[in-house]
Order: sequence, then C-alpha cells, then structure tokens
Amino acid sequence: MIENKRQEQSEKACGRPIGRKKTAKIEIAIEPDVKNEFMQLLSDEGKNASAELCQWIRNYIKTNRERLK
Repeated sequence: MIENKRQEQSEKACGRPIGRKKTAKIEIAIEPDVKNEFMQLLSDEGKNASAELCQWIRNYIKTNRERLK
C-alpha cells in the first residue's frame, strides 16, 4: 500500500519531492488583473503557480549566490 503511494508520488511532474516537508509560505500582494492573467497563463500551460514560483525562487537563489561569491 505504501509502496504504491510512493510510486504514484514519484510519477508526479511537480510538487515537493518525497520526504520533503512543507515548511513555509510566501504571500505576495499584486493587482487582481495581474494575478488573474498569471493564473490563466499557467492554467493554459497545465502548470501550477506554487511549483513555478518555487522553481523561480530556487533559480534566483542559485544565480545570485553564485554571482555574489
């Protein structure tokens, strides 16, 4: 039973890796029109806002960490 659940989770293309716990949230304030357009574009591409923003944040940290060394 547990093995099947892990296998299902490992086949997902987005979200947290198995074993990683959700630890924090970030709240942003943007205009409703901007949010709606962003969400619609993501929906059209079959993407998830949380996963996309998480990826952007990780890339930002990596790029700036290397740049500031």
